[in-house]
Amino acid sequence: MLDLRQLRALRAVEEHGSLAQAARALDWSQPTVSHHLAALGRVTGAPVIASDSAGTRLTEAGRAWLPHAVAITERADRALTEVQDALEAGRRTVRFGVFPTAAARLLPQLVRALDGQGWRVEAFEAELDGIEAALGRMALDAAVVYDTPGEAPHPTPGLTRTRLFTERFSLVLPAGHPLSEGGPVPLRALAGTPWIIGTKDDDPVDAAFRAAARRAGFEPVIGPRSDDYRVVVEYVAAGLGVALVPELALPVWRDDLVLAPPAGLRLSREVSLVTAATMEPGLREALSAALGAGAAGEREPA
Repeated sequence: MLDLRQLRALRAVEEHGSLAQAARALDWSQPTVSHHLAALGRVTGAPVIASDSAGTRLTEAGRAWLPHAVAITERADRALTEVQDALEAGRRTVRFGVFPTAAARLLPQLVRALDGQGWRVEAFEAELDGIEAALGRMALDAAVVYDTPGEAPHPTPGLTRTRLFTERFSLVLPAGHPLSEGGPVPLRALAGTPWIIGTKDDDPVDAAFRAAARRAGFEPVIGPRSDDYRVVVEYVAAGLGVALVPELALPVWRDDLVLAPPAGLRLSREVSLVTAATMEPGLREALSAALGAGAAGEREPA
């Protein structure tokens, strides 16, 4: 039978490099550490540590266990803390991941809605890869994620995905640009204008844009590059080029920028709520409703 103490012992050996130091870190006896590691080996069907004159190290089986040991023990520690806090304060915590361009638009509505239902939102803001890593180690209860344009979402075991809305991309022009009078802007009309794109050559949004530009008969001129849409729009405002920006990242109340739909290019990505499979249905529904309200506007709802 799997025991948390087995996983704690494994982590300690990996972190400290010997049974003796692991025992001191855990405030256990060395035989106790050895006992739990041997038990984990029996559960696994293979030893999880190997010792020699250089110290103690994890075996292949131990290394396979390590990421699970980290995730499970951290989640157990968090569970204990949150249950104690809930009993003391009468409120429970939901740890919520959000990518930067969605935070300002979605978090206020979410925090307000859940606060009224007795939940405290602890936000974790990171790019998509950081959010996915945190979900993988069970450090988050839920998160807002987006799908790569043109690719189907990859199902993740242990997580439930609920589609929220389709986020379209708009063309951002500096105020005073000859094509900023309103209405759709043909890409071909911007053939000689610098485009501000991401730093990665294989970025799917930029790849879709380049393909559309070539279909329109031109090779785009590339201006400054950034993966931060907040920087991108500032480049546009400074007159350094034009850009395609997703709706959640679009600036509001700016008189130095103009937004326009790109004619001949329908670029979008699906934004979804991802929740742990153990989340109670009522909380999942509350999250989905709050996020749907926060994203209301011209986006295409689920």
